[in-house]
Amino acid sequence: MSTTIIQASARLSGWIVLGLLAGLYAAQSVTGSMVQSSLPVVLRDAGMPLDQIGFLAILFLPWALKFLWAPLVDRYFSERSWILVCQTGITACFLLAMAFPPQTHLMSLAAVLLVMATLAATQDIATDSLAVRATSEETRGAASGASTAGAYLGFLLGGGIWLIVYSHAGWAVSMAAMAGFVVLLSIPVLLSSGLAAPRENTARIGRRLLLRETLSNRTLMTGFVFLAIYQIGLRMGSAMTGPYLVDKGLSLEMIGTLRGAGGALVGFLAAALSALIVQRLGIRKAILAAATINTLLLLALASLEWQTSVSQTVAAGLMVAQVAAIAMSFVALYAAMMNWCDPHRTATDFAVLQSLDAIIAIAASSLAGLLGKAFGYGLLFGASALFILLAMLAAPKFLPAGGRPSSSFPSVEKVSQS
Repeated sequence: MSTTIIQASARLSGWIVLGLLAGLYAAQSVTGSMVQSSLPVVLRDAGMPLDQIGFLAILFLPWALKFLWAPLVDRYFSERSWILVCQTGITACFLLAMAFPPQTHLMSLAAVLLVMATLAATQDIATDSLAVRATSEETRGAASGASTAGAYLGFLLGGGIWLIVYSHAGWAVSMAAMAGFVVLLSIPVLLSSGLAAPRENTARIGRRLLLRETLSNRTLMTGFVFLAIYQIGLRMGSAMTGPYLVDKGLSLEMIGTLRGAGGALVGFLAAALSALIVQRLGIRKAILAAATINTLLLLALASLEWQTSVSQTVAAGLMVAQVAAIAMSFVALYAAMMNWCDPHRTATDFAVLQSLDAIIAIAASSLAGLLGKAFGYGLLFGASALFILLAMLAAPKFLPAGGRPSSSFPSVEKVSQS
């Protein structure tokens, strides 16, 4: 009887961790999606010039540079403490932003949003570290699926519902609503403790030494080679999807529906499905399966450019399918990245990976624009598929094995009993 109770308790702990991770990533995504997707719409609707809207790109610097302060999360305090402080700060920033409508106080608002972005990036560091340490290789597919699904839920809130609130109630109320979202998503972590065993004291280790050890992590660096090749193709293929749909004649309302609520729902469902696939097949096979689907979709998009006329329904359908395929890739890749991290410096290792990935995303998006303008969508999508194919060929050498398949949802093994 006692064994049954212990097993049931372990399974419950596993679900608690998954729910917590989903909520934390939703809180991050609420902030990022509001700034990235919704705020530019509001500014453009108010007649803001495109060059001033482009100024908002500086708000994404904290995510690209977060590896610089990630060692602090490894050295001091617990992940839970970092998360609670950051969530509190994000809530305060939203409340402060109520006083700075973007139409009249853009510079002041940008300063507040930059602080908010730094807090969100730091929360991301701590959450990633907690996700690695509170799970095992067998459970990371499920953890990755919960995290990605939570991110899409946050995108739905910040990229869709926030606009609805703003359009009906105005700026101040919409900011207060965002603060309320973050508070609600913070309650689970406030009530949770002991999710991961205490870390070894790393306060004596210098920041430079932690970064040096991360860069000497052979598994992580080898995996990054695969990640770089794969993500160049994936990012290039997705960067120009919005302009592609415009050029195919779809209305802005239709594109907003496809990429907003529709994209969030499809991404959420695909993330949940991909978590099951990772648990059944293992991480490497799941990555290659998602890569195959993405390659086929990109080749299909490229082939459409050779047609004299393209059905808008077909183009829109392929875009929605691509959203699902990208979500599947993120789940499998995220699970792999978790396994590459050293358990003694998870915050630093994961932050370095994500910062490098952010740099790749910026470069790939710029390259996509150049290729698309010079040679058209057909070559752009074809080149994207080629990079993913190259990554698949490189997988045996550069994609570390890990994440054993599981026939059922396993319990989280690293949960502290304290």
